[in-house]
Amino acid sequence: MRFTIRSPEHKPYDFSAGTLKVVRAAKLVFLRSGGGQFSIRGVAKQAGMSMGAVQHFYPTRDQLVAAVLEYVTNDYEAEWERVCRELPFNGEDRLMRAVDYLAADILQQETRQFFFALWALSCHNKFAATLQEEMYAHHSRNIATFVGAARPDFSEKSCLETAMQIVVLIDGLMLFTAPGAKHFPSRAALSRMIKRAVRKLISPAEVADLGAESSGELHERFA
Repeated sequence: MRFTIRSPEHKPYDFSAGTLKVVRAAKLVFLRSGGGQFSIRGVAKQAGMSMGAVQHFYPTRDQLVAAVLEYVTNDYEAEWERVCRELPFNGEDRLMRAVDYLAADILQQETRQFFFALWALSCHNKFAATLQEEMYAHHSRNIATFVGAARPDFSEKSCLETAMQIVVLIDGLMLFTAPGAKHFPSRAALSRMIKRAVRKLISPAEVADLGAESSGELHERFA
Protein backbone atom coordinates (compact mmCIF):
# COMPACT_ATOMS: atom_id res chain seq x y z
CA MET A 1 0.00 0.00 0.00
CA ARG A 2 1.44 3.37 -0.98
CA PHE A 3 2.31 5.72 1.88
CA THR A 4 1.08 9.29 1.32
CA ILE A 5 1.73 12.19 3.66
CA ARG A 6 -1.53 13.72 4.79
CA SER A 7 -0.54 17.37 5.12
CA PRO A 8 -2.87 19.55 2.98
CA GLU A 9 0.19 21.51 1.76
CA HIS A 10 1.94 18.33 0.61
CA LYS A 11 2.48 17.77 -3.09
CA PRO A 12 2.90 13.99 -3.54
CA TYR A 13 5.57 12.87 -5.92
CA ASP A 14 4.45 11.02 -9.01
CA PHE A 15 6.35 8.77 -11.36
CA SER A 16 6.98 11.33 -14.10
CA ALA A 17 10.60 11.62 -15.22
CA GLY A 18 10.97 15.18 -13.94
CA THR A 19 9.56 14.53 -10.49
CA LEU A 20 11.60 11.38 -9.98
CA LYS A 21 14.75 13.18 -11.10
CA VAL A 22 14.19 15.87 -8.47
CA VAL A 23 13.24 13.49 -5.67
CA ARG A 24 16.15 11.11 -6.31
CA ALA A 25 18.59 14.01 -6.36
CA ALA A 26 17.02 15.34 -3.15
CA LYS A 27 17.50 11.99 -1.46
CA LEU A 28 21.21 11.99 -2.35
CA VAL A 29 21.63 15.52 -0.99
CA PHE A 30 19.76 14.62 2.20
CA LEU A 31 21.97 11.56 2.73
CA ARG A 32 25.18 13.42 1.99
CA SER A 33 24.62 16.68 3.81
CA GLY A 34 22.00 15.88 6.46
CA GLY A 35 18.77 17.71 7.12
CA GLY A 36 20.42 20.87 8.42
CA GLN A 37 22.25 21.53 5.14
CA PHE A 38 19.42 20.43 2.88
CA SER A 39 18.43 23.11 0.39
CA ILE A 40 16.68 23.60 -2.93
CA ARG A 41 19.93 25.05 -4.29
CA GLY A 42 21.82 21.89 -3.37
CA VAL A 43 19.17 19.68 -4.93
CA ALA A 44 19.19 21.74 -8.11
CA LYS A 45 22.95 21.36 -8.38
CA GLN A 46 22.75 17.60 -7.79
CA ALA A 47 20.00 17.21 -10.39
CA GLY A 48 21.69 19.45 -12.95
CA MET A 49 18.67 21.74 -12.99
CA SER A 50 17.97 25.39 -12.22
CA MET A 51 16.43 26.32 -8.88
CA GLY A 52 13.36 27.49 -10.76
CA ALA A 53 12.98 24.09 -12.40
CA VAL A 54 13.15 22.32 -9.03
CA GLN A 55 10.65 24.78 -7.55
CA HIS A 56 8.28 24.06 -10.42
CA PHE A 57 7.87 20.62 -8.83
CA TYR A 58 8.33 21.58 -5.15
CA PRO A 59 8.10 25.32 -4.44
CA THR A 60 9.37 25.14 -0.85
CA ARG A 61 12.08 23.32 1.09
CA ASP A 62 9.47 21.71 3.37
CA GLN A 63 7.57 20.32 0.38
CA LEU A 64 10.82 18.88 -0.94
CA VAL A 65 11.64 17.28 2.42
CA ALA A 66 8.14 15.77 2.50
CA ALA A 67 8.56 14.36 -1.02
CA VAL A 68 11.90 12.77 -0.07
CA LEU A 69 10.40 11.18 3.03
CA GLU A 70 7.44 9.87 1.05
CA TYR A 71 9.76 8.52 -1.65
CA VAL A 72 12.04 6.74 0.84
CA THR A 73 9.10 5.32 2.82
CA ASN A 74 7.55 3.91 -0.35
CA ASP A 75 10.88 2.34 -1.33
CA TYR A 76 10.75 0.61 2.05
CA GLU A 77 7.13 -0.33 1.50
CA ALA A 78 7.93 -2.01 -1.82
CA GLU A 79 10.80 -3.97 -0.28
CA TRP A 80 8.66 -4.81 2.75
CA GLU A 81 5.98 -6.27 0.51
CA ARG A 82 8.59 -8.35 -1.33
CA VAL A 83 9.98 -9.67 1.97
CA CYS A 84 6.51 -10.46 3.29
CA ARG A 85 5.74 -12.66 0.27
CA GLU A 86 8.68 -14.84 1.27
CA LEU A 87 7.83 -15.13 4.97
CA PRO A 88 6.42 -18.32 6.54
CA PHE A 89 2.70 -18.55 7.26
CA ASN A 90 3.04 -19.15 11.00
CA GLY A 91 2.35 -15.87 12.80
CA GLU A 92 5.23 -15.91 15.26
CA ASP A 93 7.69 -17.11 12.63
CA ARG A 94 6.58 -14.29 10.34
CA LEU A 95 7.18 -11.74 13.08
CA MET A 96 10.66 -13.09 13.84
CA ARG A 97 11.65 -13.13 10.18
CA ALA A 98 10.41 -9.55 9.84
CA VAL A 99 12.58 -8.67 12.84
CA ASP A 100 15.53 -10.31 11.05
CA TYR A 101 14.97 -8.05 8.05
CA LEU A 102 14.75 -4.90 10.17
CA ALA A 103 17.82 -5.87 12.20
CA ALA A 104 19.83 -6.25 9.00
CA ASP A 105 18.55 -2.93 7.67
CA ILE A 106 19.82 -0.83 10.59
CA LEU A 107 23.34 -1.97 9.72
CA GLN A 108 23.09 -0.38 6.27
CA GLN A 109 25.00 2.89 5.99
CA GLU A 110 22.32 4.57 3.88
CA THR A 111 19.64 3.68 6.44
CA ARG A 112 21.74 5.13 9.23
CA GLN A 113 22.51 8.33 7.32
CA PHE A 114 18.88 8.93 6.43
CA PHE A 115 17.35 8.36 9.86
CA PHE A 116 19.99 10.18 11.87
CA ALA A 117 19.53 13.17 9.53
CA LEU A 118 15.74 12.99 9.86
CA TRP A 119 15.86 12.72 13.65
CA ALA A 120 18.22 15.70 13.88
CA LEU A 121 16.09 17.81 11.54
CA SER A 122 12.91 16.99 13.48
CA CYS A 123 14.46 18.49 16.62
CA HIS A 124 14.58 21.93 14.96
CA ASN A 125 11.85 21.82 12.33
CA LYS A 126 8.23 21.38 13.40
CA PHE A 127 7.13 20.32 9.94
CA ALA A 128 9.82 17.62 9.80
CA ALA A 129 8.77 16.43 13.26
CA THR A 130 5.18 16.05 12.04
CA LEU A 131 6.35 14.09 9.00
CA GLN A 132 8.48 11.84 11.18
CA GLU A 133 5.57 11.10 13.49
CA GLU A 134 3.34 10.25 10.53
CA MET A 135 5.97 7.93 9.04
CA TYR A 136 6.55 6.10 12.32
CA ALA A 137 2.81 5.70 12.88
CA HIS A 138 2.63 4.01 9.47
CA HIS A 139 5.59 1.76 10.32
CA SER A 140 4.12 0.85 13.72
CA ARG A 141 0.81 -0.16 12.14
CA ASN A 142 2.69 -2.49 9.80
CA ILE A 143 4.48 -4.14 12.73
CA ALA A 144 1.23 -4.34 14.71
CA THR A 145 -0.25 -6.59 12.03
CA PHE A 146 2.61 -9.04 12.60
CA VAL A 147 2.12 -8.87 16.37
CA GLY A 148 -1.60 -9.53 15.96
CA ALA A 149 -0.91 -12.57 13.75
CA ALA A 150 1.60 -13.91 16.27
CA ARG A 151 -0.71 -13.27 19.23
CA PRO A 152 -4.37 -13.37 18.07
CA ASP A 153 -5.54 -13.00 21.67
CA PHE A 154 -3.91 -9.56 22.02
CA SER A 155 -6.22 -6.56 21.97
CA GLU A 156 -5.72 -3.90 19.32
CA LYS A 157 -4.28 -1.64 22.00
CA SER A 158 -1.72 -4.28 23.00
CA CYS A 159 -0.74 -4.92 19.38
CA LEU A 160 -0.10 -1.23 18.75
CA GLU A 161 1.77 -0.68 22.01
CA THR A 162 3.93 -3.76 21.47
CA ALA A 163 4.65 -2.68 17.89
CA MET A 164 5.80 0.74 19.08
CA GLN A 165 8.17 -0.90 21.55
CA ILE A 166 9.59 -3.14 18.82
CA VAL A 167 10.16 -0.14 16.55
CA VAL A 168 11.88 1.79 19.35
CA LEU A 169 14.01 -1.23 20.25
CA ILE A 170 15.26 -1.78 16.70
CA ASP A 171 15.77 1.83 15.64
CA GLY A 172 17.35 2.70 18.99
CA LEU A 173 19.98 0.03 18.43
CA MET A 174 21.40 2.16 15.61
CA LEU A 175 23.23 3.96 18.42
CA PHE A 176 25.16 0.75 19.12
CA THR A 177 25.77 -0.53 15.59
CA ALA A 178 27.98 2.12 14.02
CA PRO A 179 30.78 0.85 11.76
CA GLY A 180 33.53 -0.48 13.99
CA ALA A 181 31.28 -0.77 17.07
CA LYS A 182 32.01 -3.84 19.18
CA HIS A 183 28.70 -4.28 21.01
CA PHE A 184 27.65 -7.12 18.70
CA PRO A 185 30.21 -9.53 17.22
CA SER A 186 27.99 -10.26 14.21
CA ARG A 187 24.69 -9.47 12.53
CA ALA A 188 23.42 -12.85 13.77
CA ALA A 189 24.22 -11.89 17.38
CA LEU A 190 22.32 -8.62 16.97
CA SER A 191 19.33 -10.44 15.50
CA ARG A 192 19.30 -13.04 18.29
CA MET A 193 19.29 -10.34 20.97
CA ILE A 194 16.44 -8.46 19.29
CA LYS A 195 14.36 -11.61 18.89
CA ARG A 196 14.84 -12.53 22.55
CA ALA A 197 13.57 -9.06 23.50
CA VAL A 198 10.63 -9.30 21.09
CA ARG A 199 9.61 -12.69 22.48
CA LYS A 200 9.50 -11.12 25.93
CA LEU A 201 7.40 -8.26 24.62
CA ILE A 202 4.82 -10.60 23.08
CA SER A 203 4.61 -12.72 26.21
CA PRO A 204 1.13 -12.12 27.70
CA ALA A 205 2.68 -11.56 31.12
CA GLU A 206 4.76 -8.69 29.73
CA VAL A 207 1.98 -6.78 27.98
CA ALA A 208 1.71 -3.47 29.81
CA ASP A 209 -1.58 -1.83 30.67
CA LEU A 210 -1.98 1.58 29.06
CA GLY A 211 -4.04 2.78 32.02
CA ALA A 212 -6.71 5.33 31.26
CA GLU A 213 -5.98 5.49 27.55
CA SER A 214 -8.56 3.44 25.68
CA SER A 215 -7.81 1.29 22.66
CA GLY A 216 -10.01 3.64 20.66
CA GLU A 217 -7.84 6.65 21.56
CA LEU A 218 -4.68 4.80 20.61
CA HIS A 219 -6.22 3.62 17.35
CA GLU A 220 -7.29 7.17 16.53
CA ARG A 221 -3.72 8.42 17.06
CA PHE A 222 -2.37 5.85 14.60
CA ALA A 223 -5.26 5.91 12.10
